[in-house]
Amino acid sequence: MTKPFGWAFVGAGGIARSVAKRIFPSGRHKLVSVYNRTLSRAVELAEKYGATAYESLEEAVTADGVDGVYVNVTNNVHFEYAVKALECGKPVLLEKPMVTRAEQLERLMEVAKERDVYLAEAMWTWYSDQAIGVRELVSGGELGKVRHAEISLCLPIAFSKKNRLLRPELAGGALLDLGIYPVTYAYRLFGYPKAVRSAAKFKYCVDTSDDIKFVYEDFEVDIKTSIRSLRGKGESMKIVCERGTVRSGYYHSGASFNVRGEKNMRFPADKNAMLTQFDRVAAEIGEGLKESRYVPLACSLDTARILDAIRRDIGLEFPFEKR
Repeated sequence: MTKPFGWAFVGAGGIARSVAKRIFPSGRHKLVSVYNRTLSRAVELAEKYGATAYESLEEAVTADGVDGVYVNVTNNVHFEYAVKALECGKPVLLEKPMVTRAEQLERLMEVAKERDVYLAEAMWTWYSDQAIGVRELVSGGELGKVRHAEISLCLPIAFSKKNRLLRPELAGGALLDLGIYPVTYAYRLFGYPKAVRSAAKFKYCVDTSDDIKFVYEDFEVDIKTSIRSLRGKGESMKIVCERGTVRSGYYHSGASFNVRGEKNMRFPADKNAMLTQFDRVAAEIGEGLKESRYVPLACSLDTARILDAIRRDIGLEFPFEKR
């Protein structure tokens, strides 16, 4: 039997617990160590999965049996913690968005190259065959030219001022938490846009909803996101082409998608897209790769640059960035 891939979790909050439930029952992954700023939370997660909690990130990352590091802390410290893990010489899977500014990702890429270690973004959508299938279908020409696309991710998940998504000091807001999914999806399908136009609504100094338009040569993509309302859209993806329309509901998590037109098709869902991500990342690290085939660093960097442009457009700046 193949030895389970050993993970160090940097971060022990809701995301870490959700991921743990999805990947560890498979037996293909094992939690070895946990670091969290609040030690008690690290201890709680570690005890549940037979791991060890550590008081320092460096101890957790370099513990015996660690094959890779999964960084899943709040957005404002992604860069800081990822740098520390990379400097320890360990492969890093860093939660989306990898950084709050593109220049930070450029630095992470430099450190990863200097240390000769793997670095990838945990953009789970693009490790699954569903998104890859949509891209191949649309780019392959079977449906003809793209006429228009709409991609939305609007979920009422943040109302209390204490919610991390409404806290600017944690780099909260709709764009970096939810908007990154449709933004990345549009970029991966259609490439870097000729122009980006954006507008946003704010509360507590963060964007709570965004309207974004990607402009291409012959068509436009309308992107909507919100952390306080469904906006009549919820989560949906629609791509209108000359000879058919591609649709999906929960597109960002590997859901099925349908094609209606001259030829009707249905592509089944990935029932555990999070496990698919961790399986494929572990396999890539095992092969000795330094970045992911599924989510190349060049794509993550382009997305970071698009997010920077949107932030400039809507005037989103976080307290820790002000000079």
